[in-house]
Amino acid sequence: MLYLLIFSILSLFQTNLAERKIITYRGEEYNTTTTVNERFIGTYKGRKSGYLKLNKDGTGTYKYDMFGMALASCKRIPIRFEWGFLIDSTNQVVKRKRDYGYSYPILLKSTSETCFQGCRTPVMMDFILDKKGVLNVSSSDDWKK
Repeated sequence: MLYLLIFSILSLFQTNLAERKIITYRGEEYNTTTTVNERFIGTYKGRKSGYLKLNKDGTGTYKYDMFGMALASCKRIPIRFEWGFLIDSTNQVVKRKRDYGYSYPILLKSTSETCFQGCRTPVMMDFILDKKGVLNVSSSDDWKK
């Protein structure tokens, strides 16, 4: 019986370690996880054609409404990426209290030829905003889930 309990605890610990991923952003390493509440998974979109899609497997797609001032060599196509919500030293997803609710920092690391901010930034920090139960993306003023 004790062996089974120890094995279960070790399995849980190994799973927890496997779910953690380090993403480097602006020269610093951040612990992240893709193990989050299901409500964060899915597509955030607004009035135009842009969107942020977070897949359960830790991948996603980001399509700008307008590309803006991009390098000439930057293909104006959706960006494929790996994502991870920041976690603290106790392996809890970081959330910050705001007047409207909470903000959750998330790192998006491009895995495609096209990357963020006009192909100048391979990793972007964004925030999922929980505004009284409605999820929004901070990088776009109208993207909602």
